[in-house]
Amino acid sequence: MRRFSCLRLAAPASGDLLVAFAGLSLLAAIRHAFRMTGMDADPNDGDSEGLEAYQVVARRFRPQTFNELVGQDEVLRSLRSALEQGRVPHSFVFSGSRGVGKTTSARILARCLNCEKGPTPDPCGECESCESILAGSNPDVIEVDAASNNGVDDVRRLRESVSFATMQSRYRVVILDEAHMMTKAAFNAFLKTLEEPPPKVVFVLATTELHRLPDTIRSRCQVLLFKRVGEVDLQKRLRMIAEQDGVTVSDEVLAEIAASVRGGVRDAETALERVLPLARELGDAFDLDAYRTLTSRLGTNAVVDVVAALLTGDAKRGLHFANGLQEHGTDEREALGEIVDMLRWVMLLKVDGEDSVLVPLSGSVREQVQALAKDADTARLDAMIGAGLLGRDRLRRLEDRSAVLEVALVRMAQAGSMPTLSDLLAEVRSGALTSEAPVSSPSGVRSPPAGRPQSGGGPARQAAKPSPKAVVARPTGPVANAKELKSRAMVLLESRKMLQATLELCRIEGPSEQGKVVVTLETQRKMHIDRLKSSVIEQEVKQAVRDAAGREVTVEIRIGGADGSTTDTSGGTKTPAKPEAQPGDKAQAVLKKFGGRVVQVNPPDRIQKPASPEPEEEVINPGDSQE
Repeated sequence: MRRFSCLRLAAPASGDLLVAFAGLSLLAAIRHAFRMTGMDADPNDGDSEGLEAYQVVARRFRPQTFNELVGQDEVLRSLRSALEQGRVPHSFVFSGSRGVGKTTSARILARCLNCEKGPTPDPCGECESCESILAGSNPDVIEVDAASNNGVDDVRRLRESVSFATMQSRYRVVILDEAHMMTKAAFNAFLKTLEEPPPKVVFVLATTELHRLPDTIRSRCQVLLFKRVGEVDLQKRLRMIAEQDGVTVSDEVLAEIAASVRGGVRDAETALERVLPLARELGDAFDLDAYRTLTSRLGTNAVVDVVAALLTGDAKRGLHFANGLQEHGTDEREALGEIVDMLRWVMLLKVDGEDSVLVPLSGSVREQVQALAKDADTARLDAMIGAGLLGRDRLRRLEDRSAVLEVALVRMAQAGSMPTLSDLLAEVRSGALTSEAPVSSPSGVRSPPAGRPQSGGGPARQAAKPSPKAVVARPTGPVANAKELKSRAMVLLESRKMLQATLELCRIEGPSEQGKVVVTLETQRKMHIDRLKSSVIEQEVKQAVRDAAGREVTVEIRIGGADGSTTDTSGGTKTPAKPEAQPGDKAQAVLKKFGGRVVQVNPPDRIQKPASPEPEEEVINPGDSQE
């Protein structure tokens, strides 16, 4: 049977042309049609010279052997040992952040297994198998994008393809990129094949999110963790690429690039590629300032200045800084990331000391950061870094980036100035917080308690100091009964709402002839019990009762128990509960009939007594009526 491929082309000179080729595939038919219409010009001729032949730096300088990989010594040592000893497992998981060499290592591993001189950790790169893998034309090395081929049907097709023998290589290597994107059903369908694959089949699962791989998958694979590459190794690689391209780039620019990519080799090579054309054109004039202008980066001095302002609580300076970023078109998320990095270095120097090797800074910049760390507070730095990280996460998800950046900078300036929960609890226990009274300013606006910073930002908070109590007129004349005494005490505690609420739940007895007053808390709520157990609060309540009594009295505070007993606040004396009145026979009958329980028995003064006893009914003996 002969094949026919038909296509319609819009030729520039001859109009629409219907072309039919017998016995050719569609691709061959397209090639012949382009030749017939004159559209098969050499891409390197005329205006298109060199466009299709150019490859980006990340592809041109992709490592071809394990020796060319940077910053992954532990992983390479493990792979080399397995290849040298002939103990290569049938499944790997390569995990790490983006651009650190996971897919590249998988391709090198495929060449190591299929090289004519192998399996060997050092493939020759000259045999037919090595060349075909480098060119991407080897049918036995299969790369699958698991992000788009993540279903059960895709796994089924993969299982069928690996069940056949290899076509020209020693091993069939299957590389699943972004393996964490596979569905749960696809993972389950893949389990059996991954555990017992056909002979001479090796699976490599590359992922940036290892935690998203099921445990059943990880337990069947050898997991190798690729770490972020250090700045020194990145600078060496970038310098090697620039030299091979014949371009001179200053060490300061290379160091800035290495510090900005957070350990990603591909990101560093992409950033260098943006620099190379301008560096080739300007030569020595392309310095660090030119690079920062090109990439809209802040620069270390600008970051140090804004961090110093934020550490002093200068939110105004932070807002002006955000406005300057918008005018220069600097990326808000990257700028906030540089500020967070600087704060992190300040914290490391504060904790680890001025000679810390954890901070990759030197010279005058390190001295400036050391000066910031000397006066900084660790808790404040922690709060500022947390606010910055939260802002970076919101910048990634929200559209109004300007507002998010401004709010993040204001929060960083105010970070650490608000009391923490532990501080509040400590102040409550000591009585410092509850003894504060709000003081009204002449303008009528309530001022914050002493020791608290204003909302506009300021230095780290100081220890809270109780403000003066509001002056209340002392009652004159002795009280007549306990009810009046409680009313007077409630008035005296008008400015202390929480303490007033506690006193409201107390029963006051007295004053007696001997001048004794007993205040009993009649609730089991822990908040009120803990408040009265505080020595400071106890003395304040006693003083309020003395002032309300109008004469010298002795005040005793007791806490009522669930069984009706009372205990004084010192815990030394316990008074048994008074015997309560029991419900009558009729009430007992009702309780028994409806399964109820006794909540309260009316005291004698509330019991409704009948006005007069009811006459007893005369019982007539039936026998007496029969005479």
